[in-house]
Amino acid sequence: MKKNISFIISLLFAITAFAQYEITIDAHVLDIETKQPIPYVNVEFPGKNLKAVTDAEGKFTLTFDEGWIRDNDRFQLLANGYKVVNVDMSKLSKYLSLTDKIYLTSETDSNAKNLLKGTVYTEKNTSIQNAIVRVKNSFKTAHTNADGSFEIAANIGDVLVVEYIGVHEKEIAVRDMNPLSIKLKSNTELLNEVTLKGEKKVKKKQYTDTGFGRMSLDAFGGGTVITSNSIGPQHIYVSDILRGSIAGLFVYNGEGNIRSRFNGFATRSINPASGGPSMSPGQPVLILRGTPVQVYYDGFPYYGNLDEIEIRSIDNIVVLKSMASTILYGGLPTILITSKNRFLKKDTDGNMVSSALLTNNNYKETIPLISNSEEKPMYVLELENAKNYTQALEIYEQQKQNPLRQTIPYYLNTAEYFKKWDSEKALAILKEVEALAIENPKALKSLAYKLEEFGEFAAAKSVYQRIAILLPNSSQSYRDLALAYKRAGNYQESLDLYIKMLTDSFENIDFSGIEKPLLSEMQQLLRRHRVELDYKDIPSNLLKATFKYDVRIVLEWNRADAEFELQFVNPTKKFYSWKHSLMSQKDRLLDEVKNGYYMEEFIIDEADMDGEWMVNVKSLETEKAVNPTYLKYTVYRNYGTPNQERTIKMVKLYKHQQKVTLDKIKYQSPQSTASSQR
Repeated sequence: MKKNISFIISLLFAITAFAQYEITIDAHVLDIETKQPIPYVNVEFPGKNLKAVTDAEGKFTLTFDEGWIRDNDRFQLLANGYKVVNVDMSKLSKYLSLTDKIYLTSETDSNAKNLLKGTVYTEKNTSIQNAIVRVKNSFKTAHTNADGSFEIAANIGDVLVVEYIGVHEKEIAVRDMNPLSIKLKSNTELLNEVTLKGEKKVKKKQYTDTGFGRMSLDAFGGGTVITSNSIGPQHIYVSDILRGSIAGLFVYNGEGNIRSRFNGFATRSINPASGGPSMSPGQPVLILRGTPVQVYYDGFPYYGNLDEIEIRSIDNIVVLKSMASTILYGGLPTILITSKNRFLKKDTDGNMVSSALLTNNNYKETIPLISNSEEKPMYVLELENAKNYTQALEIYEQQKQNPLRQTIPYYLNTAEYFKKWDSEKALAILKEVEALAIENPKALKSLAYKLEEFGEFAAAKSVYQRIAILLPNSSQSYRDLALAYKRAGNYQESLDLYIKMLTDSFENIDFSGIEKPLLSEMQQLLRRHRVELDYKDIPSNLLKATFKYDVRIVLEWNRADAEFELQFVNPTKKFYSWKHSLMSQKDRLLDEVKNGYYMEEFIIDEADMDGEWMVNVKSLETEKAVNPTYLKYTVYRNYGTPNQERTIKMVKLYKHQQKVTLDKIKYQSPQSTASSQR
């Protein structure tokens, strides 16, 4: 029998106690002045492994056994920008009430802020999402919402600077506090330059394996061919690629033909119309004009689950529909899937060699390690001359008085210096960044990167929560939160966020650009922390105990349109370059800025060659060192396994216009490891 009891903690919330001595706290956390919900409030009993985080509506739930929490245990609510609320469990009953609302008080006087409102448009009167609006010569920054609107703390006499990729920067003097309507003009000269450079590409000849030899894709009609160029981040399974791409082709997935990015699989078997073998639940069924479709993979009949084919390995898909084209296949509609490795050349030992490695991409450079290429700033050299900790503190306090030292690099670099003396002092210095740039997501990302490099994941979580409030329309905000929750031990909150992102549960936010990393991270979470999670609604294909990557590299940056080049050099000294620039990836950068994501993942898994991989990087732009661009470089070894290893490095991208070696990775394939252990 369930028994209901209502309590209020310091500022009112409801608790339900069960006969089995289980207590559930359900509450909403609100701003005491605005009465608006406060998202991302950290709720916990410090010292106990019992914690929660409020959602976008300010709601949280905590469930625990009554005997586990003692009378003197402290209940805490901690939110960025609000006063901390603490209450002993013994006082819980004194706050008995029928309300379920907790009110927090802001640390600053909201009435003291002069909020200037406005809207940013294109020349065609289309609203611009994620345009940057900042107060010149300050860290005050705002980003526009989906309708182009913004609010920023500004005063009469300030100058606003409005920026967006592909448009001319615009400055507006604040003469009054009336709402602004800002129209941005396209930078046609820049975009035309990008277009012209893009026209120089040479079309590569592509082939499909028919099972009777290779055939050029040019021999097939345009409506029957899908190439790897058409496979985007919105595609996760082969069935996603096929659905809607070929006229007359019907793709059936379980109980419904429309599937979210991951779904509960069908609960019954599906029998093909021809009376052939039954398909396992969740296996896609392909029907073309009422006839089941057969599949050939690299020239051989394929009888497995189509969605188990890794889409990143696919070079092209050809659908044969006519009687003339299917006569060699028994007259049945046929899909030919050809992998990228199918027509690789072989060396003298019979091993496959990528055609990309046969081009002129031999690595012959000699470049410095990043650790040996950075000159220390003068203020760090001054600190290093200190004879003891006390003298170092005196030098630091003197340096802070210089207005030229009020930069993001200054506080990050001095925190790095003081870490060898006192980690608590180093964290206190990093808090100065938060005070200096509390409204600046770019600076706060730099702070979060440094905290993660220090291993201070709880502090980094608080910063990412603040960023999510500042950038609620950015897909990266929620991914960063999910990862921060995982690292801080909020596993269920992390899983819930990953599920919401992968099922498009956030209105007006597109996660397709980071879909693959989201899946990787959620599968890793499920594999390593499954016993601590409620995963009953997760599809079985995402619960594979075999999920792992030998090496996973994740690169993140604190400005969406940052321009840089990454270079990978394999053990045979062949290199592959990945450029993040408007010239080389115009569509991607435009999409990143619009949807607010700043990351890429690279996988080295089951590679054919052992040895050392090299990762090089260089910036393709110059910028002032006030609030510059940083990279966060994370490398995982044995990703998703119990013996996973992780290294996080923060990279001062703004200092490296010349190429430097960021990392050297010793790689040994699982096959080689197994052989050496025999």
